[in-house]
Amino acid sequence: MLDTLRLTIPAEYFATEDVIWMQRQMHKLTKTDFTGSSTDWSICTGLDLPSWADSFSLTVGSRITVEASPKIYQGHNIDGPQTLREAAHRIIDFVFGSVLRLASWPSAARWYVARLDVTYSYDFVTRAALESWFDTVAGIQRGQRRASVDVRANDDPLAVHAAPSGRTLYQGLGSRLKVGKIYCKGADLRAHPPRCLSADKDFLDGLVEEFQPIARFECQLRASWLSLQACRLGLLPAHMSTDLMGLLLENAFPYLESRGMVPLKSRNAKKPIVYFTVAYLADYLDLNAVWDSEFSHLFAREVAMNDDTLIKELLSIAPKSGQARAAFEFYAMVRVLGFSAARAAVSKSGFYRYRRLLGLAGVSDAMLQDGAPLIRSAPSVVNVRAFTPRRERLDLVEQVHAHYLPANIDRLHAEVFRRSA
Repeated sequence: MLDTLRLTIPAEYFATEDVIWMQRQMHKLTKTDFTGSSTDWSICTGLDLPSWADSFSLTVGSRITVEASPKIYQGHNIDGPQTLREAAHRIIDFVFGSVLRLASWPSAARWYVARLDVTYSYDFVTRAALESWFDTVAGIQRGQRRASVDVRANDDPLAVHAAPSGRTLYQGLGSRLKVGKIYCKGADLRAHPPRCLSADKDFLDGLVEEFQPIARFECQLRASWLSLQACRLGLLPAHMSTDLMGLLLENAFPYLESRGMVPLKSRNAKKPIVYFTVAYLADYLDLNAVWDSEFSHLFAREVAMNDDTLIKELLSIAPKSGQARAAFEFYAMVRVLGFSAARAAVSKSGFYRYRRLLGLAGVSDAMLQDGAPLIRSAPSVVNVRAFTPRRERLDLVEQVHAHYLPANIDRLHAEVFRRSA
């Protein structure tokens, strides 16, 4: 499903009087306390809650930027929209129509994507099996592609934090480009329950128990990453990939205009960004492929390999035979010298190229670091399968959320906006 979206658009797409009104209300929606932490007004409870609750953030200036998840209109983000178009339309229409009650606003298809979260859920049958898998992944990922984790009180950077929401494994934690995240959905629901269920403990306990063996995989993509990877992802022609970023912008804008998209200029002069609209990404971006590139290596099948089968596999996937042989020689060097010495013996770009090719050929990060025998082994358990939640409980959550929404939105206008419906 599509979870959190950050969408932005030039303010000129809105009526001037609406922009002025939103600017007056913006500080009432988003507040900053003495620590610098930002909280958002919740449309469900009226309290100041963090963004993971059921609120949204709104920034109004030369651009209008809104960030929200399906929680704001359905009360939960366990399941939700499966396409970017649907997710964007539901968020934009709800925020500017149902909540802010504007007379008109730009269609969601015209908004530019600054962030999008792609999520999948997998059923590990039991919570114990899921925790065991977490142990395996945390060990395998240590090194060049480790699953960074929350830090314990003793500041051990390799520890897994047993927080109320359970432990969360990250890939690329802190990156402004792309971040992968894996956590137990049941523990997350326990720590961050749907606000509309706060008074029904028994129902909430049942919902939490149902999701104890469920692992949630989230891939958070930023506009900066989409811009850097635009040619590889098929968003821009491949021949533009050799351009410097400044030249890429100059060439991308005419190309996007020819496709009917009005380019949005980046504010960052040092690292310019090519922004893509919801409609453009919906047509050209393969979100399943993006998610696979982030997490599929964690679900490799167990297949026996030897040196002959590895070199054949490398030759079949490498652009050039010389690159395949160089990657194989690097792996042989790991066996002889060890991972650290072998990595130091090659260039940084060469290492990442070899690692990528070896990974595509089935050599996991653990095998690469240890020089392990050539067995493609999955850090997985038996019977792991993609998970689709049952609708009975979710329908009830959405019904309760929808029941309270009208009164809460009226209260928002009366107490926060001080504007009559």
